[in-house]
Amino acid sequence: MIKSIEKNLQELSQTIGPISDQLYRMKSKYLFGSSIGQHIRHILEMYQVLLSGYPSGRFSFENRKRNKALEENVREMLCTIEKIAAEINKKDKELICILHDNANHKQELKTTYFRELLYCFEHGIHHQALIKVALKEFEWENIPENFGVAPSTIKFRLACAQ
Repeated sequence: MIKSIEKNLQELSQTIGPISDQLYRMKSKYLFGSSIGQHIRHILEMYQVLLSGYPSGRFSFENRKRNKALEENVREMLCTIEKIAAEINKKDKELICILHDNANHKQELKTTYFRELLYCFEHGIHHQALIKVALKEFEWENIPENFGVAPSTIKFRLACAQ
């Protein structure tokens, strides 16, 4: 799983790295006015929250920083991806995920690092599919065929093609 995530982060860097900051910040009509940068920030901050909670064993995806520089600056994105890729290879262990419902009641859920890492990975792929829509809207040509496609879907397509 770690290798798949590292490969995915590398593909994200290679696909989005060449675009301009202007395109990175541009609002997409198909994404209800959100930008590629906002989706990238969301993907990467999920990983950051998980990694920052690893030492204590407690984290909450609701407590993301929402770093404006990460959603506006391609260089910031590239540096953040590099840091995440360097940190994710950790031993599995039990964690507590803290949630708050609409009435602000706190719940603590038992989970594991690998389970949440898988969640970040799959959640990120779905956002990459949305990013792909925006890239096509902005007529960006250099989009890998499988960008935003889950590994299980790629395997299924390959099996069907044989």
